[in-house]
Amino acid sequence: MDLLGAIGAARQIRDVARRAIAGDPAWAVDEETFFRHFGVPHEAYAEIVGHLQPAQLDLLEATLEVNPEAAVLWVLAMQEVEE
Repeated sequence: MDLLGAIGAARQIRDVARRAIAGDPAWAVDEETFFRHFGVPHEAYAEIVGHLQPAQLDLLEATLEVNPEAAVLWVLAMQEVEE
């Protein structure tokens, strides 16, 4: 895994743990519930997060703090751009 992907994965794990403590919805802490709620496996979300640029990761983290569902939908709506 590349460094950016590792940073993204670490942030994601930290965020999920933080939300679990705060009592967020079940989809935020359970992969099966995540799949039922969003219609895609958690791994697909994590893969996209692993490709985000640093500025996008900062925006994702800020959005997760105020509206986690919107943040996940934003990530899932992204399409890969060929450079």
